[in-house]
Amino acid sequence: MRSDLLVSVTSNRAGDARAILLPFSLAHTVLGIILAWSPAGLEDSSVQLAIAAWTVLGSLWSAMTMDGVLADMGAGAKDMDEEMANSHIGRNWAKIPFGALRAVSVVIVVLLVVAELMAIY
Repeated sequence: MRSDLLVSVTSNRAGDARAILLPFSLAHTVLGIILAWSPAGLEDSSVQLAIAAWTVLGSLWSAMTMDGVLADMGAGAKDMDEEMANSHIGRNWAKIPFGALRAVSVVIVVLLVVAELMAIY
């Protein structure tokens, strides 16, 4: 793949990652605040269900987006032209364990959601 096209595609996917991180972080921060300072509001089962659904579905959406971004970044590392692959940045990019990053990303989200669900219920 041509370097200019590769840089453009990976830049767009990096933008996708940046766009999903803020809502994901804010959502879980708000949930942490609710759990810490308003546990009495969670006594109603309908509130618990709504917050649990919001946590699970929002996290699933975020995890799927990040998995796609990391998969595309890994594919981009394989699509570098020779000039880019031989550069310092290209060599560093080729060494990144994208498969491991994808797995760790999902594990972190799952552990976070499980901990939050345990706190809700």
